[in-house]
Amino acid sequence: MSARTVSTAVLRLDGRLMEVSYKPIKNLRLRVLPPDGRLAVSVPLGVPLERIEDFVIANRAWIARSQTTVRMAAPAQEPLTDGGRARLWGRWHEVSVAGGSKASARRDGGVLRLVGKDDAARRRALDGLYRRELALALEPLLDRWCARVGRSPSSVRWRRMTSRWGTCNTRTAVVTLNVALAELEPWALEYVLVHELVHLHERGHGAGFTRWMDALLPEWRVRRRALRGRP
Repeated sequence: MSARTVSTAVLRLDGRLMEVSYKPIKNLRLRVLPPDGRLAVSVPLGVPLERIEDFVIANRAWIARSQTTVRMAAPAQEPLTDGGRARLWGRWHEVSVAGGSKASARRDGGVLRLVGKDDAARRRALDGLYRRELALALEPLLDRWCARVGRSPSSVRWRRMTSRWGTCNTRTAVVTLNVALAELEPWALEYVLVHELVHLHERGHGAGFTRWMDALLPEWRVRRRALRGRP
């Protein structure tokens, strides 16, 4: 038995399985571990189970944010090989791969046809396809939501991000959206777009922001919770 870790067990706390380690320490410590966002709690000796669960419950918001950050920083990726699969708009598509010096990607019904000399080239090509798909889906959403919000972005940019689904520069009115949104159901793109457009009225996430979101997208909290649980 280690001098630092007296005992370790996997327990269900607040409906979650997590590794609980009892140690000679003074304070409870909570960690979200890569790559899957699993939870680990370090607990001082003698602390009752009820106090540990209260601690986990009190940190629900932090857990949700941290799990999203960890999963997005190291998302689970399947190799882009012939006969493999990749996600587009919330569903898996078969991947067909061909070699070639010029990387490209296109959707052919339920098949994503990729050309590239290696996995990295094919992944870049797939991101290009994602950007095209997102641009097509975004056009009608912008027409609808800019009119309702009463604000329009100066431009919309696409970027692979590791900790956010979208950002809004309130000084320049530039909205940046995560390319990974193309892997999710269409409701995710709509929610993130509305969220960032509202920031053109409200910089933070205070009461004013909440009022705007409640008025525009009453179920926005449901979408936010679902999005936080996505890898």
